[in-house]
Formats: sequence, structure tokens, C-alpha cells
Amino acid sequence: MKRILITLLIAISPMLILATSASDAHAGFGVGLHYLKTVDDMEDSSGFDSSALGFLGVYSFGPGILNVELGVEYVPNYVFDDDLIQPSAYAFVGSFIYGGLGIGMGHLSGEWSDDPFFDLRAGVKITAFDFFASYRFQKMNEVPDLESDDLNSVTFGALLKF
Repeated sequence: MKRILITLLIAISPMLILATSASDAHAGFGVGLHYLKTVDDMEDSSGFDSSALGFLGVYSFGPGILNVELGVEYVPNYVFDDDLIQPSAYAFVGSFIYGGLGIGMGHLSGEWSDDPFFDLRAGVKITAFDFFASYRFQKMNEVPDLESDDLNSVTFGALLKF
């Protein structure tokens, strides 16, 4: 009986978090820019630019200081004139100054990446603006002509949320 109760509580806890009243919830859409700079030396790979600018679309929700963000990033001409699309999900703690973890998956050259990327992110929310920096752990074996499959990067972004 105890096991069933614990399992039930674990199963419904995400729904309890999301079932807050409208006045407690912070939900909304956002659009913005995201700059990526790879950390490893990738200059030996012709056709690869170690920095890129992407466009973000996000939906954020959650009560109080706990927030979840679902997003999609589009990076034109990321590698060898191929566009990169990366859906992602983040969990944050904090309201004005926040930090959190994220996970996502890259789609490049018509293929999904074999490995997800992981992201450590910190930022500041000022009214409708969200400024952040992150470190992304990413590997992409799908890009055959690169010297390395390690695309770890430092990123900076700005979102306008409404």
C-alpha cells in the first residue's frame, strides 16, 4: 500500500506543479537571438565557422521560482551551409536571477543527432527581457568532415518575452 501511494505521488507531482492558479503562474512566449562560440579549436576544418548566430522561440511556464522552458533554436548555415534545428527543454530555479539545466537534440543535414546536448544556463530577467549565458556540452558524429565531433560551446542569448 505504501509503495502504491509513493508511486502515485511521484506520478502526479508534475501535474500538481503545473496546476497552479493563473495568478501564481508565469507563462508566456518569447523570441530572441542566441550566439554560440565553440570552445575547441575547430579552425582546421574548412567550411566550419566556430561561431554562429541562432534564432530562438520559447514557451515558459511554472509557478514562483520554479520555471520550465520549451524552445526551438534555428541556426542558419551552421556547418557547411547546413541549417541546424535544436528543440530543447530547460528547468530553472529563480525569478530575477536564475540558473538551471537543459537538454536538447540537434537536427542537421536531414539527420537527428545520436546524442543529446546538455546545457548549464544562468541569466537575469528584467521585465520582458531575459539575458543569459550558458555552457553547452554537445557532440555531433553526423558531421563527417570535422576534425572533431566535440562541439562544446559557450553561448549568450537575449529573449523578449510576452
